Amino acid sequence: MQPKLSPKLLQIVFDNVYNGIYIVDGQGVTIAVNKTFEEMSGLSHAELVGQNLNDLVGEGRTFSGSASLLVLERKKPVTATYSTSTNRKLLVKGRPIFDAKGAIEYIINTIWDLTVVQYSRPIDADTARTRLLSEEDLITCSEQMMEVVDLALRVAATDSTILLTGESGVGKSLLARTIHQASRRKQKPLMQINCAAIPESLIEAELFGYESGAFTGASSKGKTGLLEMAQGGTVFLDEISELPYHLQSKLLGVIQDKEFFRVGGRKVQQVDVRLIAASNKDLAVQVAEGRFREDLYYRLNVVPIAIPPLRERREDIPTLIQYFTDKYNRRYNSYKKLTDSLIRKMTAMPWKGNIRELENAVERSIVTTAGDLISSETAQIPGIEETFVDGVSLKQLLAEHEKQILLKASEQYKTTRKIAAALGISQASAARKLKQIRKEVNL
Repeated sequence: MQPKLSPKLLQIVFDNVYNGIYIVDGQGVTIAVNKTFEEMSGLSHAELVGQNLNDLVGEGRTFSGSASLLVLERKKPVTATYSTSTNRKLLVKGRPIFDAKGAIEYIINTIWDLTVVQYSRPIDADTARTRLLSEEDLITCSEQMMEVVDLALRVAATDSTILLTGESGVGKSLLARTIHQASRRKQKPLMQINCAAIPESLIEAELFGYESGAFTGASSKGKTGLLEMAQGGTVFLDEISELPYHLQSKLLGVIQDKEFFRVGGRKVQQVDVRLIAASNKDLAVQVAEGRFREDLYYRLNVVPIAIPPLRERREDIPTLIQYFTDKYNRRYNSYKKLTDSLIRKMTAMPWKGNIRELENAVERSIVTTAGDLISSETAQIPGIEETFVDGVSLKQLLAEHEKQILLKASEQYKTTRKIAAALGISQASAARKLKQIRKEVNL
């Protein structure tokens, strides 16, 4: 006879799994959280159960964001990070459970604690900008990108060297930070350096440090290098392809033997760090061309993680647009909204600069558009008017064009009588069309 799982045993399992668990119903109401989530979030079962996430999420509220609300909107699994009012950083994987009619009945959220006590010290201007990504959230509903995150979380628990590849702006720095924060080293420093941003003459001293009098202009006290400052933690080397060839062998020694010499030094320095490297160039090609050491390439490429460009995961674009819109509305105390037509056109664009280009486009649109409704005509996004949205009929395109003309006329002429006169239509028609448009865009 097969033993049955008793309610008591199920509760024991629920409360003692490694990850936090947060369950909501199809309306976003919290049903249950486990003890692991209570411990990692600093929030109790009593504080959350029965609360609708729409009331818990937002600036100054319990959560800065919610994977569950995105699941309800997208009707598919979502991975996201957010912060809590108790100053915790969490990564959440939300998965919908559908009923027999295809409606979402429950959402099961699995949570990782990314809270870090000690953050990295900026090394240069470019790294200082990269460090701002600690304020950003990782958000995706793309199956491709969720596979990337799953792999990153699996290898985070190890000390294996990781090589992140992908075009500029896809989020390599953010993923590196997520790996560090999900690792056993998260309470130790994450030190990061952009190998392309520091002059060749200085990068050795930045990485390995130097002894007193090592070179002209050196500090009389010497200097501790990046590797030593990261002791016990993680070193993220961005644009590793730009590391000078003569330093590549020295870095190889760190990986193989966990030791090195400071510039001008004779004493061996021991170091325990985990290395994550990133490149937007194909290192195998660099090796073939003699620009990168083959032995170092194989040492770095223990766990390769390729991050797909934004154009290959277009389902993420609307979610990211909303995220950046909310972010810059809060920053600039505005209440602006992008039209559905603009979002569709932006989703169809190539975004060669990936997430970074998309974020810049949203910020620029918010700060330069006069009205609260941002359309393709006012967004000032190069090439947006030439974007063809596959699957959109001529009737839909004409209706959208009419909508933009009416909105522009409304801003200029204010009254339906003047709008009707300017466009050569009846006042009743102008009023009816504008009423429908405002209903669609929630004005």
